[in-house]
Amino acid sequence: MEKNRETDGAERLADAGISAVSGDEMEKMSGESGTERAAAGAGQETGREPRPGGERREGRMEDETAVQKQERASLPGESRQERPEGMSGTYEEAAGGENGPQRRPDLYGTAGQYEAEQRERERVRAERLKPLQTNFAYFSRLSLFFGLAYTFCLYKNPAGITYPLFVLAACVCGVLACRKLGCPIKRGSWFLLAAALALGIGTCRTAEWFLIAVNGLALVLLGCVFGIHQFYDDDTWNLGKYFSSILLYLCHALGQAAVPFQHFAAFSRQREHGKTRRVSLFLGGLLAAVPLLFVLVWLLGAADAVFSDLVHGLFQTGSWLRPFTLLHLFFMTAFGFLAMYCLICCSLLRPLKPETADRRHGEPIPVLACMGSVAVVYVVFCAIQIFYLFLGKGRLPEGYTYSSYARQGFFQLLFVAILNLIMVLCCLKYVRPDRVLNVLLTVICACTYVMLASAVYRMCLYVQVYHLTYLRLTTLWFLAMTAVLLAGVTLLIWQPRFPLFRFGLAVVTVFYAALVWAKPGEILGWDYVHHMDRGEVTAKDMRYLVYNLSADAAPAIASLELTREEAEDLGLWPAAETGLPEDWEEKSETPDGAAGGGGQDTAAGSLPNAWMQSYYELHAGKNYRSMGLRNYNFSLAKVRALIPEQP
Repeated sequence: MEKNRETDGAERLADAGISAVSGDEMEKMSGESGTERAAAGAGQETGREPRPGGERREGRMEDETAVQKQERASLPGESRQERPEGMSGTYEEAAGGENGPQRRPDLYGTAGQYEAEQRERERVRAERLKPLQTNFAYFSRLSLFFGLAYTFCLYKNPAGITYPLFVLAACVCGVLACRKLGCPIKRGSWFLLAAALALGIGTCRTAEWFLIAVNGLALVLLGCVFGIHQFYDDDTWNLGKYFSSILLYLCHALGQAAVPFQHFAAFSRQREHGKTRRVSLFLGGLLAAVPLLFVLVWLLGAADAVFSDLVHGLFQTGSWLRPFTLLHLFFMTAFGFLAMYCLICCSLLRPLKPETADRRHGEPIPVLACMGSVAVVYVVFCAIQIFYLFLGKGRLPEGYTYSSYARQGFFQLLFVAILNLIMVLCCLKYVRPDRVLNVLLTVICACTYVMLASAVYRMCLYVQVYHLTYLRLTTLWFLAMTAVLLAGVTLLIWQPRFPLFRFGLAVVTVFYAALVWAKPGEILGWDYVHHMDRGEVTAKDMRYLVYNLSADAAPAIASLELTREEAEDLGLWPAAETGLPEDWEEKSETPDGAAGGGGQDTAAGSLPNAWMQSYYELHAGKNYRSMGLRNYNFSLAKVRALIPEQP
């Protein structure tokens, strides 16, 4: 019995994670425990508090020995006060209670599973990035080329003739990267590349800075769509899936910023005794020479005036050799390098979920009741539009004329048309397919077309009275684009597999590229000039043409043929500003010391459009005041051509 009892005790200790001890050690521990109990009794006699936990319980030892403490200290969260994460209660409670079976709880199952999953994710990640790491030399050169093209083309040049060259370089880098990775260019990707080139060319044709900024954002979105379309099967993706994927794609690309440095370190270790080592030593020598050259140039410049003038000429304002300019160029190149490399990493890792969940689980009956009521109201409203607005029949409310009736309610109709698109798309995404519901949605789309036609008609009547503005022009453009998009939504009602996102992307891209190439500023300028009285040009007219419109309107403004004096009388610029090119200023003096050339200056100032130099400086900004080959902009060059030549 005693042997069996010792065996059971050893098994319980083993279950609790504590190694069994020999009989001699048990006697020694029993002696130590008895000594501790005697000390506890002595403490009671002397009035001291006995140590808690000194009572024995049946079936187990109550006092922790040195061996038990060491074993229990090796277990995480063993203290009665500390609770392991995910456990409630103390260790004894987790093990079955104070008098229950002493079994070690499964504390490491979840952690072990997490570590295994983490190792599997790291393995998959390394496997997917292996083509990039193996061909690091190729992709690093490709990314460096992109960074250099980005720096050379766009440094202080957001709208020059090099902008389409940068877009072309980006397209070439994307195609070469896909082919190196064994990913053939898909059919839809060529359209994206052509659209990017069209926007790039349109950028250097306009001086509308708002459109130039939007062009940059549009090119980033087209690049993301290109990467997603190349490495994912996006045939069944809807609008929401694509928009969220673009955002996640950019976020994951930002998260790969450390990968190029990791691949470079691995590449350096592989080529430690080759060309990489020599390049590293050379770069280290260049860095060490920077402070030495700084001191030497300063000393030699102080020693010789000619050398000092040469150095100051190299580092003058506008020179690419200035330290801050070099630093700016370096960061632009590094940004372009990292952007290209990280986008390639994100494309290989494929962090997006390719599948699209079917969420058409909604009950169609309440939706039928709601959409049916809306359809009835729309049919009545559209009948009124056709009878009163388009046909001009019927009796209007008191106090209204047909012109005043037609010119109101435009923005309300535009808002309702957009709301109809949202309602139809939500029904198609969240409600179970139903033929009656499809009929109602088709009726709503047809009524939306009538509303769009009514809105266009009202806006055209409004423009005839109050002329075009930037908002009115872009609103008409948006209405035309919405009408084409609505056709795709109508097809989606009866053909659920219709690629609405691709259709919408093509429509929006074509319409936006057409808007950029049309140059809205020029259209607005000619429209305003044609409707104004050229014999009575007011200051209000010129302020609108000069300050509210971009430099694209310069040909229309130049058609007014205002002289410098007339421009000053209209309050465009102070009289102190001549508005003439710098080489027109007479710098010679007459023999008697009086300033000469006054007659020429007066004659030049009386020339038509002599003030266009000040107009050019106003719209060009400091980056384009001295236009060269790299920052050549067609719209600004047209303004310079309008400045009269020196007589």
